[in-house]
Amino acid sequence: MLDILVYLFEHFEELGNSEQQTIQLDAEPLSESLIEAGFEREEIDEAFGWLAGLAGERHRAVALPSVEAIRIYTDREYEHLGADCLNYLWALEQQNAVPADLRELIIDRAMAMDDLTLEHFKIIVLMVLWSRNQAVDCLLVETLLDEANPVYN
Repeated sequence: MLDILVYLFEHFEELGNSEQQTIQLDAEPLSESLIEAGFEREEIDEAFGWLAGLAGERHRAVALPSVEAIRIYTDREYEHLGADCLNYLWALEQQNAVPADLRELIIDRAMAMDDLTLEHFKIIVLMVLWSRNQAVDCLLVETLLDEANPVYN
């Protein structure tokens, strides 16, 4: 599924640039493009479901914490996300790359993913930022995509 998300990011940048600042999916033509690119229907459906969850979270009201607030993770979140992902997210927050509301969306979408690794988590971060038209540092994008699609010689 993550391969599809990266493919969408690389080939369909306009999906994240809608007026509503939410990824817009015209499922049938996009599905056909993905099938032609070699992806399986089941993976495509799973990716669309994940993206629909991302779009749906935009409508959920999140009270923004004060600047001094500290995010306490539940045991379930800590077990699922792990120290590497949480440290990475914390570093992004410290660099002001991820505001509190998007942090919560990133956590929600990561919790919806099975077998989460740090590389998967970085793709989730990228997709959330992209879906909300957040400025994403070009070096960060390159790093994330290179890790997601390693080149073997």
